Amino acid sequence: MGQIADAIVPNLRTSITLGGLLLKDVKPEIFARFPTKDGKPVQTNHAAFCYGHLAVYPAKIMKMLGRDSAEAAVPEGWEDLFKAGAECKDDPSGTIYRKMDAVVAAYNRGYNTVLNALGSVADGVLLAQNPAEGRFRDMCPTVGAAAAFLTMSHPMMHLGQVSAWRRMFGLGPVM
Repeated sequence: MGQIADAIVPNLRTSITLGGLLLKDVKPEIFARFPTKDGKPVQTNHAAFCYGHLAVYPAKIMKMLGRDSAEAAVPEGWEDLFKAGAECKDDPSGTIYRKMDAVVAAYNRGYNTVLNALGSVADGVLLAQNPAEGRFRDMCPTVGAAAAFLTMSHPMMHLGQVSAWRRMFGLGPVM
């Protein structure tokens, strides 16, 4: 493993671990629901949206690493449902988002695929220019910077949303 991957891998493990811990006591019936306050829905990203959104990115990371992305791919339709800027919707009937076990499985499969691949990625690959264009390349100019952001900062931001969402449902801390 290269030195850059050496710095990313332990942090990705932490992201994956926290993602699992935050699911403690989350029941499928609230997974895609908005919490309420004073009888009104609280507009926040719920767990189904956060995990589904995050699950879209491992295939993109694998492509940036020059690896086969098939194992990290998400089902058809997820890109539009979970892309950056997509609206998180309350899903009381369970018809908008996939079931909790399917969403969580896609999240875990994707990030574990990236984790396993990173161990053999050379520094030269991670030092290459980020193939994205525009704002994302400006923000993360190299493949390594993009991989670091997409495996650390980005998951932790959305997992923080899940943590706050949990609290609004009265679920306790996980750490």
